[in-house]
Amino acid sequence: MFLATLADKLGGMNLWTYIGYVASVIVLISFVMTSVVKLRWVSAIGSALFSIYGFMIGSIPTGILNAGVVAVNIYQLVRMKKNEDLFTAHTIRVENDFLKNFIMYNGRDIQNCFNGYTYGSTDADTAILAYCNMTAAGLLIGKDEGNGVLRIDLDYATAQYRDCRVGKTIYRKLAKMGFHKLVTKTDNSRHAQYLAEMGFVLQDGTYIKQL
Repeated sequence: MFLATLADKLGGMNLWTYIGYVASVIVLISFVMTSVVKLRWVSAIGSALFSIYGFMIGSIPTGILNAGVVAVNIYQLVRMKKNEDLFTAHTIRVENDFLKNFIMYNGRDIQNCFNGYTYGSTDADTAILAYCNMTAAGLLIGKDEGNGVLRIDLDYATAQYRDCRVGKTIYRKLAKMGFHKLVTKTDNSRHAQYLAEMGFVLQDGTYIKQL
């Protein structure tokens, strides 16, 4: 076939076999992603490579199928862009049963991000729940230190919403509540990276953010 002949001229079948392997790995990676947007992007890239691979080795069904997957992913990304998720944040009592159950349900994941955190283990008096389309997506628990300063004990977002939107929503709520300075500590590298992305600055072992 013409495409198979062209593939052979461009570097032989081995080259396209390697591209097929790369495409397989990329598609596989997409399945372990928790963010739907990232999953769609990575899946689209992997499927695009797979489509090229299929056409170049003369496997037309493989090329057409994966071209269709690329089109579906792009369509879904455009649809998600048009239908923006609605994020809201609401104050809640620290002793609230729903808050306690939310922490218990996500306990293992919370432990991975906040080493040793236990509900009720601090003197926290401020709690905010963040929702995405009215589904609980994250929370913040901390202590009002006075003078507009909030000490953060827990700043958590569920896996599918770890793209900083939960944090930004909560921080806007805190600013409206009169807080202008956030302080927290962590020895978890993943959480430290998140704090840096959210604009916290490390000073003498404490991460500080001005709202």
